[in-house]
Amino acid sequence: MIDGITYSWRFSDFVEIRPAHNQTNRLEINFGYFDHWLYVNDKENVPEDFDPKIITPNFIRKSVLNAIRLGWDVDNGNDLKKLNYNNGIFKTE
Repeated sequence: MIDGITYSWRFSDFVEIRPAHNQTNRLEINFGYFDHWLYVNDKENVPEDFDPKIITPNFIRKSVLNAIRLGWDVDNGNDLKKLNYNNGIFKTE
């Protein structure tokens, strides 16, 4: 819960966060995740390493607060806000 609002989140190639009261509103955080197994035989093309290695509730909290600061309206239906996270900085895509 962040500022009285409950959020759900899940991880795939990026982190997807949705406010519980408005599930059609999404926030996507791209933090550079990639599957290392895709580059086992292609070491010269391995992307830059990513951080964080583990997605924690604290990272989700920081993501939501930064997204709101960057203009994400959690009450807006059918909204999609995309952010990139790199070197500790959130930026809009």
